[in-house]
Amino acid sequence: MSAPPHVHSGAMDLEIEACDGWELIDSGDGRKLERFGAQVLDRPCPQAIWPKQRPERWGEAVAEFQRGEGGQGEWTRARGGPDAWPASWGAVRFEVRLTGFGNVGFFPEHTAHWPWMQEMLRGSPRARVLNLFAYTGGASLACAGAGAEVTHVDSARSVNGWAADNASLSGPVSGSIRYIAEDAAKFAKRDARRGRRYHGIIMDPPTFGRGAQGEVWKIERDLWPLVATCAPLLEDAPLFAVLTAHSPGVTPRVLSAALEALGKPRNIDSGEMLLVGGGQVVPAGAYARAVF
Repeated sequence: MSAPPHVHSGAMDLEIEACDGWELIDSGDGRKLERFGAQVLDRPCPQAIWPKQRPERWGEAVAEFQRGEGGQGEWTRARGGPDAWPASWGAVRFEVRLTGFGNVGFFPEHTAHWPWMQEMLRGSPRARVLNLFAYTGGASLACAGAGAEVTHVDSARSVNGWAADNASLSGPVSGSIRYIAEDAAKFAKRDARRGRRYHGIIMDPPTFGRGAQGEVWKIERDLWPLVATCAPLLEDAPLFAVLTAHSPGVTPRVLSAALEALGKPRNIDSGEMLLVGGGQVVPAGAYARAVF
């Protein structure tokens, strides 16, 4: 594929602030203290190179995660903290779970995209949306809540089951969600051969991962081929594409260049996703969004 044409790309950082389901209480010394629903967690945050500002609050954590080799680690629980509990973000309900990688099933920084996607879908009933690397389904639920038919793809069957559980907690939506446990790149290639088309595409690729059949994903090697595969999946009159990443070195401009390769977007905005709370602003990844 040749280099992408230049498309106006507006810079717009997205600041995510507290709500009923989440709050950034403090950060510093390489960690962040967050409230998810009714519980407070202490997790690694390499970007938080500054000192903690509210050290008196850290004793509120019911669990602390320490990362080991290979990204995995262990949780240390305090005061008999739970393994799972409910939380919410607007109409989206989900279950927080303590995983061996330190994730809990919810990325607050992604929530800024949910109302944006719903606005893009407004006036397009039964639009089709493809959600790749869909994890526990917050974006899938947001789009289905706007009436879209969502194809939710994640290589881990257990994670798809978690996403389905979250959908049950959230209740009926006007659209629909089908869950596919498959490597995202393989699924996209097969859907392209089948001639299937979508009005919106969401991608949140990891830095490194393995597919359902042991396929190895490396974002610096595989992102561009994936986007090239997704280009023919867009309808003739598509609505949007969203691409997010939490990988060092993958900047907003890198993501913008990838979305430019999808076709001829009218506009792309990009920037950092930022968590705001405790008088601090914590970087939480990069994004790019295309409007067609």
